[in-house]
Amino acid sequence: MTIKTYREALEKIFVIEEVRDYSLEKIRRAIELLDNPLKNIKIIHITGTNWKWSTCKMVFSVLKNAWKRVWVFTSPHLVNLKERFLTDIWEITEEEFVKILNRILKLDLNFSFFEKCFLISVLLFEKREVEYAIFEVGFWGLLDSTNVVKPVITAITSIWIDHTKVLWNTIEEISFQKAWIIKEKIPVVYNHKNKIIEEIAKQKNAPIIYTFKKVKTNLIWDFQEKNSAIVFEICKYLKIPEELILEWLQKVVHFWRIQYITPNLLIDWAHNEAGLLELKKYLLNLWFNKNICRWDCGIPNNIKLCFAVKKWKNWEKILKVFWENNYILVESENKLMVEKAENISKNYEIKTPDEIYKLSQQNKNNLYVVFWSLYMIWDFLKFVK
Repeated sequence: MTIKTYREALEKIFVIEEVRDYSLEKIRRAIELLDNPLKNIKIIHITGTNWKWSTCKMVFSVLKNAWKRVWVFTSPHLVNLKERFLTDIWEITEEEFVKILNRILKLDLNFSFFEKCFLISVLLFEKREVEYAIFEVGFWGLLDSTNVVKPVITAITSIWIDHTKVLWNTIEEISFQKAWIIKEKIPVVYNHKNKIIEEIAKQKNAPIIYTFKKVKTNLIWDFQEKNSAIVFEICKYLKIPEELILEWLQKVVHFWRIQYITPNLLIDWAHNEAGLLELKKYLLNLWFNKNICRWDCGIPNNIKLCFAVKKWKNWEKILKVFWENNYILVESENKLMVEKAENISKNYEIKTPDEIYKLSQQNKNNLYVVFWSLYMIWDFLKFVK
């Protein structure tokens, strides 16, 4: 069946697969049948548990400012599927999207949602004659669809435990899977000691570029300066002048990571323990520096934690990291489930995004912090001025 409209294309993309093929053979076969659309493109391949998205956006920003023809394939998206295909100049049109999807469907290989998105990006990059393509790994590693690419350089950001329902339960297992983006004799950049990464790099004769320094960026908070150090080394390897890399790291546009919707309404996509810890460090630093409250009062009473969780999300992680009151459960317009839990006080509030926004306008001395679920965060983007 030939897809004729963008609406039909979206319906076909989002169909739930009954069977998933956990291998790369289908994707390799597709790339072969499509005559290897990536063969003339310089590829940067980035993985990690946290902050790979930020790192991709920073590399994109530097290369864009260097007047390179660059695209980035990333995930997830918030509102529009086309967010996954970020470009230096163009945006994929609906007609183009439909045409590319039909070409993929003609291969008749029963692709998953992510495989379809990846192949759309591949054909799109070929069509636009891209010079550089940045691929963000999904939450897999060894078996991620993007792992069929042949990069000129790879990077691994922080590694932490996440997605344990479908992935692995230890740092060692996760490190092993993530490290398989390392390719034979291709440099890998990373910023933390990890024996497994080092062992696999050694097996593949891949040069390791360590970066333990921090590099200033316009994005907020300490972890972004660690990520920008990875970006600095990637772009330096790509022969971008160092002084220009430093300048262009001050022009990055990236949403949802410690982003202020209003002066006292903050959103952040902290969705695992590592992200929560960094968010907490930022909030405590902000709290002390602005003298919002003295430490001996126990908790920052004017910081209100607002989060929504899916049915299977673990509430205990939030309570383990943060203080145990001043929270508001968000009844998201995106129908994320808010559930009671025995270990949470029965005195919690449940508010919609509109009610939280109204509270933030009425109580200017409070800081309302929205986090934990990406698909709830987009409900707050409508308040951006």
